[in-house]
Parts: sequence; structure tokens; C-alpha cells
Amino acid sequence: MTLETDLIRLGDLMLNDRGFVFDPNTGESYQVSATGLRCLRGLQRGATIEDLVADLVATHDVERITVRCDMDAFLWDLKQLGWL
Repeated sequence: MTLETDLIRLGDLMLNDRGFVFDPNTGESYQVSATGLRCLRGLQRGATIEDLVADLVATHDVERITVRCDMDAFLWDLKQLGWL
């Protein structure tokens, strides 16, 4: 899979405001937290990882290193699903 294909797969995801994620490429559906949903929408808009980290640090009472570690784990999960 190429980066272009990966970005297309991420863009194909259907999201709703309650955190429901549907992957039309596999027919699978998932549930993500409000933060996960915010990150997925940001990635679909083209936000960088650093943009997402900065946004979460600015809007939550949490240290940057904690957000970055959690973001790395989330991105690993997305890679395992083939979305990145």
C-alpha cells in the first residue's frame, strides 16, 4: 500500500458525532472516543500530528508528553487497521 492509498482509505471513513466509524473498504465498524473522533477528523482535514497534539494540549489539562504518547498509540492502532 502506498501513502496515497492510505490517505484515501482514511478519507473514505464515515464518522458520526457519537464516535461511530465505518470503513467502507472492509465493511467493519468501530467506536472511538470523542478525542479519537477529533483526531480522525483532523487527519481527514490534513492536520499534522503536531497540529493535533498542540490542539489537545491547548484544550485539555494534560502535559504535552502525555498527549504525544497517547497519540503515538492511537496512530499505531490506525496503522494496524490499515488507515495510515
